[in-house]
Formats: sequence, structure tokens, C-alpha cells
Amino acid sequence: MAPSDCPFKIFWNENFKHIVSVDNRPIVFLDMDGVLADFFGAFSNFAKVNHWKDLGPSELAQTLDAIIGSDFFGTIPKTWCCDELIKMTIDYAGGYSILSSPLDGDEENCAHWKRVWINNNLSPPPSEIFIERSKGDYAMHKGTKNILIDDRPHNIYAWEKQGGIAIRFQADQDKLEVISSAFGQITDSVI
Repeated sequence: MAPSDCPFKIFWNENFKHIVSVDNRPIVFLDMDGVLADFFGAFSNFAKVNHWKDLGPSELAQTLDAIIGSDFFGTIPKTWCCDELIKMTIDYAGGYSILSSPLDGDEENCAHWKRVWINNNLSPPPSEIFIERSKGDYAMHKGTKNILIDDRPHNIYAWEKQGGIAIRFQADQDKLEVISSAFGQITDSVI
């Protein structure tokens, strides 16, 4: 590979090295549950209720406990916008990565089934897959101010606090214009 073909430059300083994308193109991290995967619809079906908010606190806890150790996260249907969101993201950033949180108390099993879901449902596949609870740690992953598309306010807050750009998107409530408008604003602010 010729040096001009390399997508990264390595910068050295006396204390450390870090890798920075040559074009400083951000990595777009997509959340799964509520963004690409219809977790809330699948969870409501699993609990046999019209909406998950119909469950009382103890019923909610019992239903979550019933998911532990199961293949639930491998069987969730895609959201209505999953494929188009991935296409938009690739058109904008050239690729995407997955950053999804595991279920408390079922981290390894959940991560396994989320990877199965990704392999069965996402095309083209993501560049990287992270099943991690601390999403903010990836806001500046690979030396770039990255973008997170997520439905949970605490993830948005943590991402922005760490220096990244966050877009709140809930597939069951929002239209894709939320994403296209945000991508446009990000591009405009960089230029």
C-alpha cells in the first residue's frame, strides 16, 4: 500500500501515539435497541402487552429477568427504518459502527445474540461492533470527534460530555429527517 493510500496517519509525541483519520471523517456509531432493532415492540410482544409501559414495576422486572439467558436479542425484528438509516449513514460517513449496551446481568449472552442479530440483519455489515455500557468512552474513538445515533438521553448526554456529537433518534417516534437534518447541520458546522 502506498503511503497516500493509507486511511490513517500516525502522529507521535514524546509521551504517546494516536491514530487519526486522514480526512478526519467521524465514525458514526449506531445504537441497536430502539434505533435499528425494534426492542420495544419485541419486548411488548414477549410480555404479551400492547405497550411495554403497560407493565407495572414488578412485571417489568420479571419480564426482563425472563429474557436473561435467552436468544431474545437475536430474534428482534428490524425497525421500519433500519436499512434506510444504514444507507444514509454510509452515504454520509462512508461506513458505520455499532455501539449497543448489553442487558444488565446478561452481558455475555446478550452480546452473543446481538452479534448474531447483526450478522443476520445488517448489510453491509458494520466496520466495528462494540457491546459496551459506557458509550461516552467512544466519543473520540480513533482521535476523531465521532457521532452517536441513540434513543436514550443518558447516552446522548455522556457522549456530548466526552466531546462527541450525538443525535437522539427513536425509531418508534421520529422520522429519518431527524438524521438527515442533523447530518446537514454537522457538515455545515465543520465547513
